[in-house]
Amino acid sequence: MNKLKLFTLVIILLIASASHSFSQKKRYIAPNLLHYDHKPYHFGFSIGLNKMNFALKSSEDLSALDYSLQNRTIFDTVYSVLPRHEYGFNIGIVSNLKLGQHWDLRFIPTLTFGDRNIEYYGVRNGQAIKKIQKIESTFIDIPLHLKYKSVRMGNTRAYVIGGLKYSYDLASGEEKEDYEEEVLSSIKKNDYFYELGVGFDHYFFYFKFSMEIKAAFGIRDMINRDNTIFSNSIDQLKSQIIMVSLLFE
Repeated sequence: MNKLKLFTLVIILLIASASHSFSQKKRYIAPNLLHYDHKPYHFGFSIGLNKMNFALKSSEDLSALDYSLQNRTIFDTVYSVLPRHEYGFNIGIVSNLKLGQHWDLRFIPTLTFGDRNIEYYGVRNGQAIKKIQKIESTFIDIPLHLKYKSVRMGNTRAYVIGGLKYSYDLASGEEKEDYEEEVLSSIKKNDYFYELGVGFDHYFFYFKFSMEIKAAFGIRDMINRDNTIFSNSIDQLKSQIIMVSLLFE
């Protein structure tokens, strides 16, 4: 399922949820958790799925790379470098501070698991070959978000979020010396993101349930510059992550 299909599916589910809430206004339903939003802070947890990828910009002239830099013969020529996404999951702890009637400050430290791939296409001895660098990531995410929420409509409200996030990759090969698999390229451990998202809150009798989708865009160039044809073939490598999360507060 590509990014557009995933986004479309989530939007349809959110619209269906909102339509159901509006239809309930035709008859009276006692609101749940009437005093929930009066509390200065509250806590919860989140679980979700993610789609990790890279925004990759290859070098302008791959044929001009210095192939004498490689310490083993893999490619005579590299003609293309492409990213490929994978799916993962994430779990987090929700901390929410009320700033005003419509504004909240949210801190959700999260453990995020996922993989990404960098695919190198080239030629060796006249034969076309492909090499894949699988990059496994285990992020400790430290985000800080502002949440703007709409007026409550019965037991439902919509919201948007935005903010910044710092991520530390526990599985990065930046400082590893011994590898079980062949390593063509590695990425840095530290990354910085800006995040944007939308969601819906729904108030049940005992808890508040939220469903949200957000996109994280990396700010830092993540490729380790180790002066090989694999790192030199990439002009810029930035992280991109889409997360669909369920929150219970």
